[in-house]
Amino acid sequence: MEQTKKFLLFAMALPMLMASCELFEAEPEEEEVKKVDNSTYTYTYTCPIGSKNTIQIPNRLSATCKANWEYYARTYGCNDANNFATANAKKAQCP
Repeated sequence: MEQTKKFLLFAMALPMLMASCELFEAEPEEEEVKKVDNSTYTYTYTCPIGSKNTIQIPNRLSATCKANWEYYARTYGCNDANNFATANAKKAQCP
């Protein structure tokens, strides 16, 4: 009878013991969050035929990449097919 009481006590205490052990588990470390500048500026260009267009370009780019993206936008926006290859090559240099 004494062994039965000990077994029942152990059987009832085991789930509580396991639950309390979960409280002491190491918490996952928070990863450092890198903030990305998602702001943009409006680039406006005018095509040789006179149409005026605008496009949003990311501010996070270097000055060179901004110029490359502007060239790409102007070339494709104005359908300047003779310069598509150059525009692609310039934009490919940037993220």
